[in-house]
Amino acid sequence: MEINVTLLERTTAPLMVADKPWEDMEVCFCNVIKRDNVWHIWYSSFDHNYHHDTDGYICYAYSNDGVNWIKPNLGLIDYHGSKDNNIIINGVPIQGAFGHTVFLDEQAPPEERFKIVFQRMLSIKAFIEGTSNEWMATVWGGTSSDGIHWNLLLDKPLLKQFSDTQTVCFRDGDIYRLYVRMFDGYRMLGYTQSRTFGNFPDPVLILSSNTAEWQYYNSAATKIKDNFFVMFPSAYSPKTGLVTPHLAVSQDGIHFDRIGTGPFLDLDIGFDSKSIYVSPGCIPGDKPGTYWFYYIGYNKGHDDPHSAWKYAGGIGRFLIGDLDK
Repeated sequence: MEINVTLLERTTAPLMVADKPWEDMEVCFCNVIKRDNVWHIWYSSFDHNYHHDTDGYICYAYSNDGVNWIKPNLGLIDYHGSKDNNIIINGVPIQGAFGHTVFLDEQAPPEERFKIVFQRMLSIKAFIEGTSNEWMATVWGGTSSDGIHWNLLLDKPLLKQFSDTQTVCFRDGDIYRLYVRMFDGYRMLGYTQSRTFGNFPDPVLILSSNTAEWQYYNSAATKIKDNFFVMFPSAYSPKTGLVTPHLAVSQDGIHFDRIGTGPFLDLDIGFDSKSIYVSPGCIPGDKPGTYWFYYIGYNKGHDDPHSAWKYAGGIGRFLIGDLDK
């Protein structure tokens, strides 16, 4: 199959920004699903109390056009004495709920139609003290009937293996595909699958830079159609602290080939001038063969101190087309 993924359109200003008290450090990883002509987004946020990634929240917003977003007051989670917010999961009391992806499982019972994967720390104390690998972030899950009210599966992890950044999961036929971030001297991407939403075996390495020049963060793994998968892995440069998304494609969702030698999406001059992390999942565009992808952009570098982050991050999107010839 000859691949010709073309960038057709891109936002120049953020569609959604950090503007709430529970977002006063940043908004973070997100993903978008369109259902019944409504666009739904789940995104992470951190406030000024941030010490590590377990201190965040998962929030919900919706849109009628994919551009203008509403953050509803859901009345679910107490934040400093008020439930007037759009928070759906508080990661603090459960030792983290970060690096999430929400997906639809159309074959599941109605009460489990929405599913989520996220990371938790096994031991905050060990993480802070750096005394053992028991602090590692492992992959957990949850189910929901509406994507807002969640039953978190906290009895055991889906994968008792290190993962970080944004973990990706989706159902593909009779299997669940799980894409994780691994680490062995370099940040790299791994894959595992299971016939149940749980009991995932140890992941295998599927994409690595094999160079000190840059390392891979989140995968943004997405199934476009049968026998066609894409990744937009975020490449972090230890030298510059910049993060740019590359492009990789696959026919089986496991064996990926990079397309090109540089970024697929370049850094811009505004909210996404130093870091871009593409989100998993895509929304079909108005024309056949076109697809919208969302991303989180920053005008802060990966290595900038968190003390300098104030209402950082914005949600953008881009349109691709001409997928195969």
